[in-house]
Amino acid sequence: MTTIEAKQIYSELVWLRQAVESLTHKVENLTAGREQPTLATDHAHIIRMQGVKGGEPIVRGKGVTVQSIVALTRQGLSPEQIVEEYEGVLTQAEVYEALGYFYDHVGEIEQYLAENRSARERTWPNRSS
Repeated sequence: MTTIEAKQIYSELVWLRQAVESLTHKVENLTAGREQPTLATDHAHIIRMQGVKGGEPIVRGKGVTVQSIVALTRQGLSPEQIVEEYEGVLTQAEVYEALGYFYDHVGEIEQYLAENRSARERTWPNRSS
């Protein structure tokens, strides 16, 4: 793969992530009037909501999963870069809180990451992770 192809793929993935986040916010706004059970966690910015992101831990009010933030750190992004990537959606405190949640619940988040990796491999068997 050439550098140009990699940059194009990265650009398309950024656009796709933004589109998904936009849709997530629209769905959350549509369901705002409906009562969805919110489960607090031991981290102030991290919650679980029945029917949102499969019940995975997310950043309160943002819909960004803890595992998404962990995956970005594994790609080499710093918490500050993650804040920049999400263009004002996440704060530094929320990113650090998500990482704190991860370190307190490593097994759980590793399971989510493994399930996503497995799903990607089934969907795109010829691509490396």
